[in-house]
Amino acid sequence: MISIHVQILLIILFWNSDCQIIPRIEECGLSCSQGIHCKSKPSSGIFNSFCHDAPATLSSTVLKSMKISTVMKCVQGSPCSLHLNIKGTLSLDENIRGLEICSLSLDTQQSQCTNVRFARKKSKMLNGKKVQVQFNCIEVNVAQHIYVTMKTVPNYCEVKLSQEYYVEAGKFDYKVDRTRKIISVNVSNFLRDQDYYVRLCHKWFTCEDAGAFAVIKGKESLKSVSLKYSQLLPCLCIEGWLAIPDARRIQLCPFENGKYCVLWDNIVYNPVTQTLAWEPACPVLVMVNLCRLMKSNDHCEDIQNSSKNSPEKVRAMQI
Repeated sequence: MISIHVQILLIILFWNSDCQIIPRIEECGLSCSQGIHCKSKPSSGIFNSFCHDAPATLSSTVLKSMKISTVMKCVQGSPCSLHLNIKGTLSLDENIRGLEICSLSLDTQQSQCTNVRFARKKSKMLNGKKVQVQFNCIEVNVAQHIYVTMKTVPNYCEVKLSQEYYVEAGKFDYKVDRTRKIISVNVSNFLRDQDYYVRLCHKWFTCEDAGAFAVIKGKESLKSVSLKYSQLLPCLCIEGWLAIPDARRIQLCPFENGKYCVLWDNIVYNPVTQTLAWEPACPVLVMVNLCRLMKSNDHCEDIQNSSKNSPEKVRAMQI
């Protein structure tokens, strides 16, 4: 008896499978670690736009890191709103009076800036100590593309952190009913009164339709849909996007590791030519070879010179 042994080598794709919940806050504000007193005020960003040469004693890595996430501000009786949660680490220095944090919407070109100032006496006493600054009062919209910068005050040339950030456009939780061939999708973290589209698709160069998309109404309390599939494949993905023009789509591809996937259905045997052929239903790199099943120990021994690496159809492997 002849069979085909298929080893799947996973292709790592770029979609995000993060399903964490966006943290909620009741108030936004500014906080600084290490017991440093700090305060913030809005800034136009104009006065700090021109940089100066840094003093010789000032390290270019005085700004250590910047991390960006999204929080949802929810006050009882009012609609929730999304805010950037920006954390930065600064080494205190006598030449630095504060920080300027700015966000620029790459969709609308609108900017928001705030100045963070430290108590000068305490800053001198803790010269060289690291302080973490957290600011979460910059309001943003769902699926917005943001460019965030953090500069010192005064603005020293080449002492700057910057990062692009996409505001979340919904998060997925899912359950698979393999008996009924249904994937139940629950969507969270998108704002009220906005409809949301969800579909299944096959990921190739683009995500191709694998059935009709479903609509989750923003005003409905139930934020879930059931989507039928024909086969569980490594390229089968869940895709969602807001019902607005040019909305950024997010994807979750839970079967890309090959677990529960069906790949054997695409093997075809031609009795006339006594050949086997296999064609992948998904973009996976595979090593295919013939093997002979031994009745003595049920072990399939590889047939020499029958191996082939291919991301495409393996044609007419002769027995």
